[in-house]
Amino acid sequence: MAPVRFDPTDLAGVDDPYPLLAAVRDAAPVARLESGFWAVTGYAAALEVLRQHAFASAPIAGRYVTSLPPGAARDEMSHRINFLDPPDHTRVRGLVSKAFTPRRVADLAPWMAATAEHLLDDLGGAPQVDLLRRFAHQLPSLVISELLGVPSADRDRLTGWSDDVAPLLGLTMADADRARALVAAEAFHAYLSALLDGRRRAPGEDLLSALLAAEEHGERLQRVELLSLAATLYSAGHRTTRDLFSNGLSVLLRQPGAWEHVVAGRWSVAAVVAEFLRYETPTLFVVRVPLEATRVGGVAIGALEPVLIFLAAANRDPAVFDAPDEFRPGRGGSAALSFAHGAHFCLGASLARAEAETMLAALRHRWPKLALAADHPLRWHQRGPFRGLDELRVNLGAAAGR
Repeated sequence: MAPVRFDPTDLAGVDDPYPLLAAVRDAAPVARLESGFWAVTGYAAALEVLRQHAFASAPIAGRYVTSLPPGAARDEMSHRINFLDPPDHTRVRGLVSKAFTPRRVADLAPWMAATAEHLLDDLGGAPQVDLLRRFAHQLPSLVISELLGVPSADRDRLTGWSDDVAPLLGLTMADADRARALVAAEAFHAYLSALLDGRRRAPGEDLLSALLAAEEHGERLQRVELLSLAATLYSAGHRTTRDLFSNGLSVLLRQPGAWEHVVAGRWSVAAVVAEFLRYETPTLFVVRVPLEATRVGGVAIGALEPVLIFLAAANRDPAVFDAPDEFRPGRGGSAALSFAHGAHFCLGASLARAEAETMLAALRHRWPKLALAADHPLRWHQRGPFRGLDELRVNLGAAAGR
């Protein structure tokens, strides 16, 4: 197979990455790139890779870690749960699952709904606001802080650090971003280390206390694992929901009549959020490595050749989704791969959906005339594999009250 001329880093420089991804998928759903990476852009091929135990995550950690000096950043990349394979992944995920339960998410639902309403109250009578900063960012950061037991007053520091660390997960990184990430990782881990020491002395009802106490077959999480896990949970816990909601809402408000469908209840909140995830996937790709030579979609891939699974491209595969470039809540059929699949399916998927649905439900009742601010064009960023908006300026219109 002749290599495809496509540089994944080009995605960071465009507002709309989907035409580029579609061109690669049209060339071949499993394509070798000139960089030596493989790009999987078809839905069936992506599902095949994500399901196969022959594809590992741990070798990816080595790619990220080798250039990092000893310290917090290296420790975090070495022990991230998404870079672990069995038996370590099985052990750590099993311990986390005991603390991160669907029941806990359900218990948070009334608190999340009340918090969303209070955040909307705080918008006051401002005719125009940055809804990302004032709402879409605030609720997830408050929820993950509540869940982990992080003082809410500290959440802005932690979200700043996690955003600075995110470029470490990218395929390339500017020197300035690398330097910033190293500093942020040290500060982040120092904070979390002190927090864990406090929970060890005085356990609470939060997730960190539960992780400290969680045990499986006599094994507990090592301190370096706890620090990496806490940092990963906090980062994913606010970023994924912030971006999936803001990205999706920006699409919704650009579709003529779409917001009116949501307000009138013609589209259910759950169906709209599911389409948010498919249509504007916040995590563009994940990476896997085959431990031995294998085939994907009939294409031979050599052992240890890195594979980029473009979730965003798979979610718009016309072989699976009818008119994939159209925003159609309630379309049914195959599920989007936004939270990956298989052993590494996102632990926080149910929480992210619940938060996004809570925000959308509160917003549609309070601001039925919501509209994008025409004088603030959308600006996109990409940090590592994560794609999101810098801001989401909206005109609130007349409030309908609670």
